[in-house]
Formats: sequence, C-alpha cells, structure tokens
Amino acid sequence: MATATHPPYTRQRVEPTMIRFRPLRLLTLSIAGVTAAMSTGCSPSTSGTARPLSTSASAHAIGGAAPTPSSPDPPTATGAAALHVEGNRLVDAAGATVLLHGVDMSGTESTCADDWTTDPFGGQPEDDPATFAAMQSWDINAVRIPLNEDCWLGINGVKIGGSAYRDAIVKLVNDLQAAGFYVILDLHWSAPGTQIALSQNPAPDEDHSPAFWSSVASTFGSDAGVLFDLYNEPYYYWTTSGENQWQCLWRGCTLTEYVTGGHPYTVSTHWSTAGFDQLTTDIRTAGAPNVIMAGCVNWADDCSGWASSFGEWGSGDANTVVSWHTYPGEGCDKASCWNSVIAPLSAAHPVIVGETGDSSAGPETYLPTFLPWADGHGLSYLAWTWNAWKDADDVLVTSMTAGSPTAGEGTYYKQHLLSLG
Repeated sequence: MATATHPPYTRQRVEPTMIRFRPLRLLTLSIAGVTAAMSTGCSPSTSGTARPLSTSASAHAIGGAAPTPSSPDPPTATGAAALHVEGNRLVDAAGATVLLHGVDMSGTESTCADDWTTDPFGGQPEDDPATFAAMQSWDINAVRIPLNEDCWLGINGVKIGGSAYRDAIVKLVNDLQAAGFYVILDLHWSAPGTQIALSQNPAPDEDHSPAFWSSVASTFGSDAGVLFDLYNEPYYYWTTSGENQWQCLWRGCTLTEYVTGGHPYTVSTHWSTAGFDQLTTDIRTAGAPNVIMAGCVNWADDCSGWASSFGEWGSGDANTVVSWHTYPGEGCDKASCWNSVIAPLSAAHPVIVGETGDSSAGPETYLPTFLPWADGHGLSYLAWTWNAWKDADDVLVTSMTAGSPTAGEGTYYKQHLLSLG
C-alpha cells in the first residue's frame, strides 16, 4: 500500500522571545498524501453498526450542547472494562490492575478544520477492521484519539463540524471498543473566541473547552472504558503578572497571546484559559464518572509540581490520573528525572504516558531505556504514532492496516509489547 505523506504542520514550540521549531510529530495529512492513500482503497470503513463488548459499553449517543444524531444506539454501561482509580493503580470493575499499552492515532484533531476534505479521517484507514487487527497483532490494548473542540461543537466555520464530526468519532470509539480496546479522548486542538482551532494552543479556553467537555462527557459518560484526557500539552508562556503556571493549570488564568496555526503565528490579545478544576467539574456535573487524565506543564513534560498543585488548586477528584509526555531531548528524558520526579508521583497516583517516541528509522536511543523503567514502575504508556508517515521521528508503522513497523521505533515497540506477554 502506498504510504501517505502529510501536510506542512510541524508542531512548534514557542518560547517567550522566539519560535523554536521542533521536528517531532507532524500532525496532519496533505492533500497529495490523502489522494495517494485513497487511491489504494484505504478509506475508512463506513459500514456496519457498533457491536457491544461483553465487558464494556460500546454504543453512545451524542449528548450535552450538541444535537443528537440518528446513527448511534443509546448508551449502555456495564462490565469489567469500567476503569477507575484505586490508590496508585488503574483497576477494572473486578479490581484487577489494568496497564494501558497503546498508540496514538492522529488526524481527527486537524483534518476537520483544514478545509480540504469532507472525510473526518482525511483518507486514513482509522476506522477500519484491518487497522484494528494490525494493532491487536502488536498486543495493543488502548488507542488515544485527538479531538478538535471547534469540530465537535460545530463552530467557527470548520469544514467538518457538528453531527458530521461527532458521528464519525462516536462510531470510531464504538468500533475500537468492539475490537477490545480502551479509548482515550484527548482535547488536542483549541482556540479562543472566533479563531478556528488550527493548532496546539497553550491551554484549554474558557470560551469553548467547558462546553466541549460537557458534551463529550454526556456522550461517553455511561462508559468507563473511555478515558478523558483534559488537554494535550499545556504550556504557559504568556501569563500576565507572573502568574504561577501550576495555578493556571488547575484554576485558569489570563494569557496575552494565542496560536493561530497560520500567519501570523500568534495574535496578541487577552484571553481566559479554562482550568482543569473547572473542566473536571463540568465532566462530573454531566454525570460522567470516567477516569480523567490531567497533564503536566511545559508541553506535559514537567510533572515536578503536579502532586502539590493538585492538592492545593486541583479538584481533589478521586478518579484523576497523571498524564505525562516524554520524548528524547525534553527536560525529563533521563533516569535521574524519572527517579526523582516520576517514581514518587507514580507511588501515589496512576501515571499514563500519553505520548512517547523515538527515531522512526533507528537506531533507538530512548525507548529501550525508558520502557523497561516504565514497566518496572507500573506506568501505562502509548507511543506516537500509528500513522503511515515519512517523519524522521515518532512514527510506528509504514502501513496502518498491515501494521508493518518502521525500522526503528515501530520494530522496537512491537517487540517490546509482545515480550510483555
């Protein structure tokens, strides 16, 4: 199958005085790449209905602020997949420890807002039984799906929004669960006001993120096999009056710039972020008991103040876990940091590594050290990314449906997961 390339969106890190381009995780598909992918017959499956798992709810109806589509069945909830927190463990309804070993699958955060296709998956075979079977052959048990708040809510003129987007996500979640996977839903792209969500902004916004999570919670709240990742990678470069970034994380604050995803790169204006405490309250008010993943600061890499700030400014929610992202070249990419910061944190709270990665082609310099350490400390982890991209780093497969691993990261990660038994 021809391998698709993807468009020119490079995840950018913005320092207060400069833009630093980071060559990791190019997040979207190019028109040319999608055309190539679709020419091979790899468009997403659109047939069939959701089949309930015996261990988890797998049919969901749209709820919250969004209108109800006609396709999904009403939600039902049961079973051993009902994840919740006990101490520093994720456990199922029977009390058995659950470790998530999974992958991220990108596209649904970006394609819907990029204004070049009517397919929410951009021609990628994301909702395809062959893709699920390939993941199963790696012993993957969890898939993280990045979302776009504007597309979910159908606002700001996005190309694929409202019920067209939500129905596709609901079906994808249903189908993943029917195939036996836990699913993480992640608020990945957002923007305040009338700015279309075309990029990773510093934090969830007060304008739309509470409505997004209220609606997502109403949709999936009867199914504790779905986890809610509050925000992909928070960072607080543009605070006012030197506000504490950890207080901003939990309680919200005012920022002075936001990222456009185009030109100019940022716009200078005051806007209010939504704190994790507020978003947690919105989710619980919607009646959703699902496990909540609350990220660390500095692009989810710095977890040094997570526990203390959760105690001081957080909701105290008993079903909240730590969301950490770790890549080579980041601030906490050495065993000294893992032992001094992450190990004590994981002794008190479940830690889920929502993203990690290494060289696509190899040789691998990070995962062979990090993953055994993570296993020894009871961490769950997901690797970026199950997309057949050409990037030098952080790509797992050359074919999503065949599960053909890349020579570096993919080969090592597959072998490691299979070795866990």
